Amino acid sequence: MTDPTGKSKGFGFVSFEKHEEANKAVEEMNGKDINGKMLFVGRAQKKAERQAELKRRFEQLKQERLSRYQVNHLFL
Repeated sequence: MTDPTGKSKGFGFVSFEKHEEANKAVEEMNGKDINGKMLFVGRAQKKAERQAELKRRFEQLKQERLSRYQVNHLFL
């Protein structure tokens, strides 16, 4: 994707006919270094879906931290 001057916006979208092809692209390209820049390749998500996923991950990390805290401290 480019801005009106033709400069790259640094992102783009690709559509695949087969789900397997999309998964393969993510596996092979995500994290790859291209000209000193690390690529992020993932499935496009709607804003609400992305926010729900981030909230779920945050809650999971919070629970992991709480369980670690409880295991590492003994009260006598």
